Amino acid sequence: MLIIALLLAATLTSKTDVPRVQPAELRALLEREEAIAIDVRGSVPFEIEHVAGAVWMPLGQLNQRAGELPEDKLIVAYCTCKAEETSLQAALLFSSMGFSRVAVLQGGFPAWKEAGLPVESNRDTRVGRLAPPASVSCNRNDLTVYAGAVRQYRREMDKTSITIETDEDTVERVTLHHTGSDDPSRFFLIGGTPFTPSDWNRIERKKGELKPDLRAHAWVCADGRIVVDWML
Repeated sequence: MLIIALLLAATLTSKTDVPRVQPAELRALLEREEAIAIDVRGSVPFEIEHVAGAVWMPLGQLNQRAGELPEDKLIVAYCTCKAEETSLQAALLFSSMGFSRVAVLQGGFPAWKEAGLPVESNRDTRVGRLAPPASVSCNRNDLTVYAGAVRQYRREMDKTSITIETDEDTVERVTLHHTGSDDPSRFFLIGGTPFTPSDWNRIERKKGELKPDLRAHAWVCADGRIVVDWML
């Protein structure tokens, strides 16, 4: 049977080796607790809607979070891609880390929706506003937001590093690159509005030293673009 073959899959070496699971097959596996659905999209589309019971784990977090997953279940990655590009990358990464039971959802999240299968929404999470600011122009499926308390802030020549303790109980670090300058303000917003020179006094008590107890939303595109929205 297909499912048995998937569960006994060997180490994968190319995208063509990765088994595909149909939506109905994945649902049956989930109901029997034989599989885990992994949403490898950005946090924004995940919060809007995702496969019921899925775990959010974007590509950039696979290496650090793979240890959270059991090794005795089929790991099924899915995305919203024309040909499962992102989920196939995830499957190969999982395989390279020693997971032998790996597959992707054929047709991704759109196919799951079209089949009328159960979905969930995180619209009421503490992240609050799900719609990104207008200045964040990347595809929503490639967009992740880290929202929470800023724990570290270092502004120096060429780069600024910001560490956020997120509302999802993770610690995330973003680095803004501004070669030849110590001014990262082109990456900043204040409550969704453009950052102006007078706004430095609202976030810093002196140059390079952040005021205490500030929160921020760091919007991160898969291509590396970052916008930090200070929430005052």
